[in-house]
Amino acid sequence: MESLTTLERAIRLQKVELFSELETEQLALLASIAQPVSLGAGDKLVEQNSSQTALYIVLNGGIEVRRDGNLMLTAVRDETIGNWAFFDEQPSVVEAVAAEDSDLLKIEREDFFDLLADHREMTRGLFQALFHRLRTLLSAGLGG
Repeated sequence: MESLTTLERAIRLQKVELFSELETEQLALLASIAQPVSLGAGDKLVEQNSSQTALYIVLNGGIEVRRDGNLMLTAVRDETIGNWAFFDEQPSVVEAVAAEDSDLLKIEREDFFDLLADHREMTRGLFQALFHRLRTLLSAGLGG
C-alpha cells in the first residue's frame, strides 16, 4: 500500500458520510489517527459475533459483508465497515472478508473517543451527519 499523507487521508475521510460535516482542521485531526491496513483476497476483516472496535474505510478493492454466510453487500472505494462500532459495543452481526486485495484506513474507537474528548467541537458535526443518515433511513423505510 502506498503511504498516504495526512492531507490525502483527510480528503478520503471527507467522502465518508459520518465525517461529511466536519471542518478541514477536524478532518486533519481524524486523519492523524487513521491507520493503513492492507488485506489479501480472502482475508477476514471482521468475524461474525466478535467484538468490533474499529471503523474501516475502503480505499481500494472490495470487502464483502455477510450475515450467516449470505452476502449482504460489497463495500468499495470510500465506503465504510463498522460504522456502529464507534457507538455500540455489541458483537458484530456480520462478517467482512476481502473480495480482492484491498487497502483500508482503520480508526480505533478508543483513539476516536480520545480525539473527541480533546476536540469537543467535532461532536456537533458528527451528530449532524448521524441524524441526517437516520432521517434518510427512516424516510426510505416509510416510503419516502
